[in-house]
This record gives sequence, structure tokens and C-alpha cells, in this order.
Amino acid sequence: MPLYELGLGSEKIHVIIDIGSYHTKIGFAGEASPRHIIPSYNVKRNNEVVNICDPKLSKAELADELITFVHAIYFRYLLTNPKDRKVVICENFLQTELFRETLAEVLFKQFSVVGVMMTPALPLSLIPLGTPTGLIVNVGYHDTSVICVYEGMIILQSYLTVELGTHAHLMAIQRMISESGTVKVGSEMKKASELYGELDLSVLEDIRARTCFCGERPAELKDPAFTQSGVNTAHRASDMSYPMSDGYHLLVSGKIRERSVEVLYDGDGEDNSIATLVLDSLLKCPIDCRVELAGRILVIGGGSMLAGFDHRLKQELTALLEHSRFSKLSPGKLKFYKPNYFRNTMSWTGGAIMGSVEHLHDRYVSRDFYNAKGSATLPNWSSLAPQLKDSFQSTGTPTRRSSTPLRDFMSSPISSTTLPPISNLSLS
Repeated sequence: MPLYELGLGSEKIHVIIDIGSYHTKIGFAGEASPRHIIPSYNVKRNNEVVNICDPKLSKAELADELITFVHAIYFRYLLTNPKDRKVVICENFLQTELFRETLAEVLFKQFSVVGVMMTPALPLSLIPLGTPTGLIVNVGYHDTSVICVYEGMIILQSYLTVELGTHAHLMAIQRMISESGTVKVGSEMKKASELYGELDLSVLEDIRARTCFCGERPAELKDPAFTQSGVNTAHRASDMSYPMSDGYHLLVSGKIRERSVEVLYDGDGEDNSIATLVLDSLLKCPIDCRVELAGRILVIGGGSMLAGFDHRLKQELTALLEHSRFSKLSPGKLKFYKPNYFRNTMSWTGGAIMGSVEHLHDRYVSRDFYNAKGSATLPNWSSLAPQLKDSFQSTGTPTRRSSTPLRDFMSSPISSTTLPPISNLSLS
């Protein structure tokens, strides 16, 4: 229980849940970072792993998995009573209606939460920066997504995704280790593929976190005839020794450390990479918004926590602006935010700030209102129709509103005193 919750008569601090395709962040409103980051899956007694975001799950299977998952959140990790607190769900843009409706049903019917607010996760990452405008690049586990937000309003046509993320980088590391990785056994050097075959994902993730970084843009890419950098590029990094669980040491070459990340910039085979995704998203925005958005780029997600990621992305964007595909785009000077929070928890932190603001109490769907109206009460961010304004008031009929929670928050009086001014934020 947070220490500031010990006062009598005050409302319980809200629970913030950010469900990702691979990890879920959980904690309490008003805190700077989540209490726990847990896998987004359940492990059954037969060691079967079931991801709660798996689209192949039926409604009954999904409900069972969510009950187990939410029960663990409240009673194993947060150690709190769900009936006493409202919940803020930071949801994925591409989350299915089946998932959000089943999740709401589980929260209200099985755990009797007081109220639920569902809001898109990506725009929430702008709240810790104190700005309603930004181009958000989210480098996730399975894919990378880009969305532009202007004055608190989501530019929906600018939302683009590409299947390049942490998993693609891990597979590139595995491929390079299989091809050239060596292990020191006594006084001999043996091939890593002969001793270990394919490494576990947990080992690959540790190798990535401990040894890898984003190097400078390869010089050979300046040759117009050279289309892909691949892994055969020059490198400056030195080799490193990585200790394995059996006591041997895997030699991680400088090429693996510096150039395995090239898979994120080579593209997916259809000329789509993280850099092209950013510029394509800008092209889909109104022309009078592009310069401001290009000067407010925010890179988030666990996949972007490699050293030198922003610098390399800026190099790629600058080079692509000379390409005929983006010749009509004049974004001005490219600038990147340097947030003071961890990049992999920026959306959760924005949800924690939003959940601590009383001004948005009407954005929650209450338990009584849900039990009376059902899943039709859940607001749909993608709909242009005005949404029901849920009411915790005892009288009156719920009114309607069409703005987003982010725009409501930025227009509230408390945002000007809670958030840092734009001039105090670091841009490069």
C-alpha cells in the first residue's frame, strides 16, 4: 500500500495496468514507475504457456486465462483488494473488441472493481512530457508502431506498424551466433551451434541487454547500388565474453554487438523499416502539422533502450529524406525527446499520472453502470461518434463527449501545475 494512502476518508489509489503483447506493467496511480513488470502469459501445471493476447483464444478460453492473470495481479503482485479501487487499462491500438469486452467483464463480474477507464496506451506516453503534441515511435517486442498526436487529438490515419521489433533483433543475434559464434572450452574454441544449438530466448535477451548497441550508419549504405546492409558491414566494437550457465564463455563478436541491430533498418522485405515508418506516418498527417511533429519525436518501448538508438534512427531519417519516395516531405529539423523516465514504461507512467487526476473521474465506467448497461458502456476510442460520459453522480443522465482522455487531461487546470513545461524538456 502506498504510504500516502494511510489517510482516512480518502479514495483508494487507482490501479494502473498496461497490457503488452509480451510484458505487462502493473502498479498504482501517482507513482513514477510500475511496481512489477510481468510476462503477459500464464504457465499451466503441464508447463504449457498461454499468452493472454493470443487472438486464437475463444471467448471462454480468454475469460479463463484473464481470470487467472488478473487474480495474480491483485493477490500475488499488488496484494490489494480489487473491490476498493478503480482501474486504468492502457490498451493496445490493435486490441480486439473480444479482448476488451472480456477483460471488462472479468474485472466487473469476477473482481467487482469500482470502475474502469480504458484508454489508448501510446498517446499516454506524452503526458510525462507535458506536451499534447508528438510523433510517437513504439519499438515493441513483436512489432514497431508509429502514431502522431496533435494537440491531444490522435491522427488516426498516421498509425502504422511493421513487424520489426525486439524479437526480430533476437533472431538476428541467434542467426549470427549460429554462423560464427564460438565457445572457449578449456584451451580449445568450439562452435556455439555444436554445443548449444539454438539458445533460449531468455539467454538471447540477456546477451542483447548486456552487449549490443546501435552503431553508426554503415558507410557502404552511401553507395546507391547497395540496398541492404545485412550483417556483413564493418564494425568498431570489440569482442566480449559472455558467461554461460555451464561455466563456459561464449565469445560475442564485435560484429554481433554492433551490427545485429541492422535488421531493424534493413526492412521487412517490402521496403518498410522503422525509419520509413516514421516518414510514411508524417506523410499521412496534414501538411501544416508536419514540422511541429518532426520536431517532437518520442521513441519508447523496450526495443529502443539500446545505446545509440535515437542517434542511429536520426541518421536513417536524414538519409531517407534525400530519397525520391520522400522528396515532397519537408519536415524541418528532426528533434528527439530525452525523457526522464524509462522508455519501456512511458505509457504506464502516463496512465499513472492520468489515474491520479480527479478531473477525469467521469471517464470511468462504474460498476453499477456496467451491470445495468453491459459492454455497450465501454467507450470506443476509434469511433467518431460521441462517447457516453459515464457518471459516478447519483442523479442525472450521462452526457456525451467526443474528445479523448489525453485532450481532457491536457485541458484540465491540474495539468499546468503537475507537468513540466515544454521548455524544460531536452530535445536533440
